[in-house]
Amino acid sequence: TAQLIEALHVGVEPGKTPSGLVVANDADYKRACMLVHQVNRLNSPNIVVTNHSGERFPNIYRTEAQGGGREIVQFDRILCDVPCSGDGTTRKNVRVWEKWRPDDAHSLNPVQTKIVQRAAYLLKTGGRLVYSTCSLNPIENEAVVAHVLDHFEGALQLVDVSDQLPSLKRRPGLATWKVMTRDGELHDSPQTAMLSTMSRSQRRHFDSFFPLSRERMDELHIERCMRIYSHLQNTGGFFVAVFEKVAPISVDEKKKAAAKAAEEHKRFEERLRALSEAKEQACAADGDEDEGASKRPADEEDAAGAEIDAKRTKVDLARGDGNEDEDDEEGEGGADSTDAASEAKAPYMPNDPREDPALPENPFLFLDASTGELKKILDFYGIKESMSRNGFLSRMENNSYRSVYYVSDSVRELMVLAGQRLRVVNTGIRVFNRNCVRDADCAFRLVCEGTPQLLPHLSERFVVDVPFGDLRALLEEVNPLLTTLSEETRARIAGVPVSSSVVIRYDPAAHVGDSEQPFTRLTATLAIPCWRGNASLSVHMDKNQLCSLIHRVLGKTIDRNAE
Repeated sequence: TAQLIEALHVGVEPGKTPSGLVVANDADYKRACMLVHQVNRLNSPNIVVTNHSGERFPNIYRTEAQGGGREIVQFDRILCDVPCSGDGTTRKNVRVWEKWRPDDAHSLNPVQTKIVQRAAYLLKTGGRLVYSTCSLNPIENEAVVAHVLDHFEGALQLVDVSDQLPSLKRRPGLATWKVMTRDGELHDSPQTAMLSTMSRSQRRHFDSFFPLSRERMDELHIERCMRIYSHLQNTGGFFVAVFEKVAPISVDEKKKAAAKAAEEHKRFEERLRALSEAKEQACAADGDEDEGASKRPADEEDAAGAEIDAKRTKVDLARGDGNEDEDDEEGEGGADSTDAASEAKAPYMPNDPREDPALPENPFLFLDASTGELKKILDFYGIKESMSRNGFLSRMENNSYRSVYYVSDSVRELMVLAGQRLRVVNTGIRVFNRNCVRDADCAFRLVCEGTPQLLPHLSERFVVDVPFGDLRALLEEVNPLLTTLSEETRARIAGVPVSSSVVIRYDPAAHVGDSEQPFTRLTATLAIPCWRGNASLSVHMDKNQLCSLIHRVLGKTIDRNAE
């Protein structure tokens, strides 16, 4: 995600925003919050972090440019880093072996397939979709790719990327493989397996674990997939496939896919009914009907436990996400089990999936820059008209807000179109925070993460350029007195209102010949937001970030957490 955001900002001037955006989605709320923490350091107003099951990412509609009808918002590029067994990470995570089983992939394959199918509907024609796992099991890799390509009948194609990253050692995708069932038996086709040893979900999707015919696999160019083995370059094990959407998935194709899914579901029910009847006849012949009736639920419950363990193999995988059809899993409990059972009765429709409920927290609301507290903030700090007034938003609580965030125009458009359909965990960058000083002229202060975005638009009154000596004093001391700074710096700070924010800026290019230089050569300007007190300054920066900055600039290790 960080690399995608960095690529989006290449060549963009400071204070400007790219025209695109990145939507980062994770099915697990805790992992989504971790993602927020990671992307915050990039200070991008073009990121939206959401919390949806990948196969149920909602449709977002906008009005067509011609005709006035509705069309679905689609994306130019989609990366599907799907839940997997993680068996390619055994070098760094040896504990994978403790719970690994040959049939772990059986419960993951249906979820992975649905995620890719959903992504295909959200991809623009001509766009690219990357499917990746940290697993080497073909049931999670080539099986998913082959059946998705076959499902869309030419609308998706594999892209030959063998000329990309030539120094990366890789192997082509597999065209044939065998499937091991829970009893340890290897099978070349689903007809040779004993379905009675599997759970209901495994039986339903068992055909999709096997490769298609060799001729069909060659037609799909399955060799264009990339397998990265650990021993080739001392890395982890990965699988990557790059799709290109070469044709629109029309309404007719959607109807055909729905009919095919319904027919498959019908065949599955017929096979299940035939298996049940055969089992009942065998039990009746042995005169042991009671034992035969009680054996099947026990077997299915045991198999369900295997599926639960497999889903937990990936760290923090959302409990029960994407397993709507696994209605024999008794361990999920409550309403989740009821929903899963009801959904199993209908085929999955990737063009119009069931929506996730809204997050139980206050949604983001856009603020009017022409009225209220936001207007006072912008007027006080002299924010220029060059900064768009449409991107300010906040979470409201009791008709008030503690923080103000800023997003690009592209993010605003997406969020306005989506309304409450998107489960937004976080978005944009925080630019203002409410302070706790009652007599301050402005109730809000600047925030470190939003300073680079605000700086080109901020009134010069609140920006003070300093030499390295003053920067050192600011970093070495806690709340340094103004008297410890140079006379020129004190004169500039005197023009800043007391109890407000001021940005201390150090430009290394402007002080090349100075006798005092940073411990590490700086290639970019430092802009540090501070609080202007009556007689001192206070740095407004996370303590861990401040310690890192001190170590880089001064070459010292100072534990501000202990102060």
